[in-house]
Amino acid sequence: MVKKDNLLLTTEMTESNRKLHSPSRFARQNLLYVQEAGTLQSLQPHRCVREGLDSFLIMAVIEGKGTLEIAGEKIHVSAGDCAWIDCMQHFAHISDESAAWRLAWVHFNGRSARSFYNLFLKYNGDGNVVAVSDLGEMEKIIIELREKQLERNPLAELGCGEMLLHLVNVVLGKAADGFALNSDSERQTAGELRNFINAQYVETSIMDLLTDEFSENISDLNAIFNKEYGISLEEYIDNRRYNAAKELLRFSVKSLTDIARESGIGDVTLMQRLFCENEGMPAEEYRRKWAGWVRN
Repeated sequence: MVKKDNLLLTTEMTESNRKLHSPSRFARQNLLYVQEAGTLQSLQPHRCVREGLDSFLIMAVIEGKGTLEIAGEKIHVSAGDCAWIDCMQHFAHISDESAAWRLAWVHFNGRSARSFYNLFLKYNGDGNVVAVSDLGEMEKIIIELREKQLERNPLAELGCGEMLLHLVNVVLGKAADGFALNSDSERQTAGELRNFINAQYVETSIMDLLTDEFSENISDLNAIFNKEYGISLEEYIDNRRYNAAKELLRFSVKSLTDIARESGIGDVTLMQRLFCENEGMPAEEYRRKWAGWVRN
């Protein structure tokens, strides 16, 4: 039999207010959803270790300081820092002896959660901690999420999904602040690359034109462009051509052959494949559904 004092042992180390949530099938399939949200005041130094949890944790250090151990790396954090952790990996957090921390946190998941997490890592140089400084907004969101767990209905889960998305955007925005190019000249080059592509995307030899115009090799240009806009030159060109084909299908009476040529895609077969992959239908059907001038 487990002794009662063992069950209450953590109350001597922390003072916490948390709410757990079991998401509905609708939330699991469609939303970011809360698994647990709460606040914690450490009463004495202690170590909490976890791994193998199908969850993501956003944890804000409101006051004090401590240490995180994530996949073998030790990270010192203090008031104003925010951590985003994939809880499948081994992690631990330890409050500092001299300045016990106060935390606000939310465990969450959802079909898009890992994609958001990977984007955070990309913006944050693969680091799990970002400085937010003023955590008032984050703490307010997490406290509201905690209190919302008392409501058990789809509309409440939808509202929590919206708040989680806002919280994710706040953290992503802070990470993205440090993701900018290192110099104004590189930012200017990225803008000029985009303008050049927008004017010349139809050209089949556009990559050669880029290297001639900017007098740099394509890999260096691609690195500058990708860091500024989060997309490669090739992806941007393909996307610009595809959008041009969509515009021509909707707002012109030109043939598929002409549209493939004038959009820069070049080949009708390739264009048809792109429409089937991205729209779930051939180009002709896309035109019938979206072009206002088409009449049966």
